[in-house]
Parts: sequence; structure tokens; C-alpha cells
Amino acid sequence: MRKKVIFVFSISHLLCFSQVVYKYNEKNIINYSFKIEGNFAFSYPGSAEEKFKIFSKGNLKIETIGTEKDFYHLKLIPLKTFIKIGDNVVEDLTNSETEKSSFISSCVVKMKKNGEIVQIEDTTGGLITLKQILKLLPSFPKKMNIGKRWEQKIPGFNIPGLPMCDIKFVYLYEKKNLIKLIGSQIIKEIKKEKDTTIIFNGRNISEGLFNFNEEEGLIDNFNGNFSIELYIRFMVPPSPDIKNKIKETIPIKVNLNLNIQIAKT
Repeated sequence: MRKKVIFVFSISHLLCFSQVVYKYNEKNIINYSFKIEGNFAFSYPGSAEEKFKIFSKGNLKIETIGTEKDFYHLKLIPLKTFIKIGDNVVEDLTNSETEKSSFISSCVVKMKKNGEIVQIEDTTGGLITLKQILKLLPSFPKKMNIGKRWEQKIPGFNIPGLPMCDIKFVYLYEKKNLIKLIGSQIIKEIKKEKDTTIIFNGRNISEGLFNFNEEEGLIDNFNGNFSIELYIRFMVPPSPDIKNKIKETIPIKVNLNLNIQIAKT
């Protein structure tokens, strides 16, 4: 009888549903530190691989500029940023307390309380936008229980001069305050840009862990590795004097491997 009671209690615990939400308010400014380190590489058939080391660190200030019944309006500002690509220091604001990054754009965000990003607008120029990165944040389903899985699609990361496909991630609610990110995905996607067809093949083998403080409604920290391998082919229409033949341009192989750390300060 005692074993049966313990078993029923365990099953009830696993099936217990709760709602997990973010909690921002206009009284508090939230600050995070971040560090991104890794490699970006690409190559063409018959050519040597070109690899670039990437290193970036800094702070991200989050201000709540408005609240509604179901939404938050947030302002995100990158500060004290340091960015290095290869041997070149692109930006170094580590000694400034107020200067905004000119490389990573500031933005305003409309977010549902479950974390779903409804709208993002860049407020400053910058080669890197936070639009894709913010959509990596867990967007919680209405009912959460231990073992709950859901999927989120992230728009292609902005790599200047190179088209990118959408990336899918699976989120797993392992236990209270802990969400696992799983990027086990075979990539097969076709996009059209004007007359050009772009074919993506590859795999996403990323992984990471979010520590989400459910009482505070805030992410305490995130540690993860984003590893994406892509083979990109471009199919273009033939010239007017050639009929019934599609021309394929030189394919590109892309490898992106980044370690990312984010922590509330």
C-alpha cells in the first residue's frame, strides 16, 4: 500500500502543470554580462578553408519602458563591449560606463509574458542585431510539467554577404528552474531570392542550459555551444541564349561554432 501511494504521488508530481512567465517591472533595471567565443569558417570546393576567431564580451542593460496586461515593452542597450575578429579589435568600450556599442545595435522589444517576442525594432545602427539572439530565449507554453518539450524556430543569423536558413531548436523543461536547449536537427531548406534558388543542407548540433529563476521570473544564466554546419548551393537561371538548363554556382561550406555565456549581475 505504501509503495502504491509513493508511486501515485510521483506520477501526480510529474503531471502537475504550472505556468512559467517572465516578470519585468518599470522599477528595476536588469543587467547581464555576456561572453561569446568561437570560430566562423567557410570554404569553396578546391580552396583552403578560411577561419576567423571571434571573441566578444560586454554588458546588456534591460530597461522596462512599459507594461500591458499581457506584454512588456523593453529597451536593451549593449554597454562596455569588446569585440575582436581574428587579430583585429573591432570595438573596445570596456573603459566607458555610458557609451553605447556601435557594432551591436540597441533595440526596443515587445514581449509576451511567456517570453514570445512579438516585435523588435533596432534603435541604433550596428552590424550585429539582437533580433535573432533574443528569439533564442525560451517562450514558455501555457502548461508546463517536468519533461515538457516544445520547438522554436529562429530566423537565419545575420552573416554579412551570406544568406542563412532558419534554425530550429527543441526546449526541454528538465526540472524547476532548468530548461535545456537541444539543437539536434538535420537542415534541409530551400529559399528563393528573386531569380535565385538557395539550397541549404547541413546539421545543427547545438546545446545549452538556461537557469530560469521562476520566483523572480528572470533568467539567471545561460551556458551553451552553438555548432552549425551548412552546405549552401545557389541555382540561377540560364542566360537568354541557353534553354532548359539551370546554372549552379560554386557551393559554399560554412561552419559556425560559438560558446556563449550569459549571467545576471
